[in-house]
Amino acid sequence: MNDILSSVPSDIPSIMDEAPAVGPLPPVVVPPVNRFTLSNGLPVVTIRREVAPIVSAALMIRSGAGAEPSELAGVASLTSEMLDEGAGDRDALAFADALERLGADLWLGSGRDGSQLSVQAPRETFFDALDLAGDVLTRPRLTQPDWERVLADRRTGVVQRRDQPESVVNVVSDRLLFGDDHPYGHPVEGFTRTLERLSLDDIHDIHKAYWQPSNAFLVVAGTFDEPALRARLERALGPWTWHAPERKRVVPPLPKRPRLCIVDRPGAPQSVVRLVAPGVDRLSPDRPGLAMLNAVLGGSFTSRLNFNLREKHGYTYGAASSFSFMRHPGGFAARASVFAESTAPSVREMLAELAGLHERPVTAEEHAKARATLLMRVAEGLSTTGGIAATFGELGLYGLPLDEPNRFVAALEATTADDLRSLAARHVDPEAACIVIVGDRVAIEGPLRDLGLPAAVIRDPDGDAI
Repeated sequence: MNDILSSVPSDIPSIMDEAPAVGPLPPVVVPPVNRFTLSNGLPVVTIRREVAPIVSAALMIRSGAGAEPSELAGVASLTSEMLDEGAGDRDALAFADALERLGADLWLGSGRDGSQLSVQAPRETFFDALDLAGDVLTRPRLTQPDWERVLADRRTGVVQRRDQPESVVNVVSDRLLFGDDHPYGHPVEGFTRTLERLSLDDIHDIHKAYWQPSNAFLVVAGTFDEPALRARLERALGPWTWHAPERKRVVPPLPKRPRLCIVDRPGAPQSVVRLVAPGVDRLSPDRPGLAMLNAVLGGSFTSRLNFNLREKHGYTYGAASSFSFMRHPGGFAARASVFAESTAPSVREMLAELAGLHERPVTAEEHAKARATLLMRVAEGLSTTGGIAATFGELGLYGLPLDEPNRFVAALEATTADDLRSLAARHVDPEAACIVIVGDRVAIEGPLRDLGLPAAVIRDPDGDAI
């Protein structure tokens, strides 16, 4: 080995002398779109993508768990689960078999702001898969035996959720931040007490009220013949009936938040820590800048939070933060799962990093990394047929213009490091954060009080006061 090294001319620079230069990021290319409306009023957006012989469709319903009454929490997501439990002339098993024979995937689900039906299939079988999706929308079976089975599974899942610290902190944080009467104050899956109130009649009611073309938006992306697609969409979805839109739910003001909340898990070797505070809505002009600011704070592996808690102190395997940009103002959250003995130091460091956004300017390197990270995420979302359908489906869900990806990229390019500091001053206040911890109360409460925090309020895993 020494002989080999000695034979290298001394005037050739070492590869370690200088890091390779990173060239400019390639531009994000948004594909062209076409728009039309079916006879029943359903707006449709189509995007041709010739890379692979696959077609993806995303049908967005502009109502989800946020539109359901709090006392019936869980009904929207249960409706989504019930829709593919047999449709038309097929029961659940026959429906699943038909999809498998077509090589198709069909997925239904509900979130806070909306519900979704997605279907993807090879080009040759997509129209047949589309007919199955049409049956789901227009002719769901919604039988009592299927309902009893789906409801039993949900009840089991909700009970099991109480033993999952990450799920518990989500539930408790949302109740404390938004309040019980807010559209975002209850879990999408519901509570045991709300599931006990539900019947199959509620599923029929939600299907009729929410799942209608006047409340929907369809995106189709992939390889297809446009005239043939229009004709087949009309055949599959034309019978879908239209009703008057539902009245929008009133959104109450946010309640007063406690500074510290503990959900006791005696003997737990880890604590799940969550700092939550109010955020902004999906249409906020501050969204691009806040997305960049979050990438600096906790939205990437090289973020300040992750470097501090993981690399510097070894308190956790990972720390992160996020803003929830939704129809109504969502929340900001900083999160980490830490060793129990590191709970109080971790909270101290997390609060310090929030304050550091005001005290330590965003560096040129952090700014460049944040912009590159977000640009790559936009590009990634447009890199597959399913990603394109999902990206434009979200635009339809929130009523955004179809050139929103270009607008977002332009906003990222225009946002400076000084802008990020200004956004932090307006939107990130460590003193306003509610600190929610799922962990061993006996082990963590004293050290937390030593930080100068007030006495903790105590909640059970469903967020109810103890």
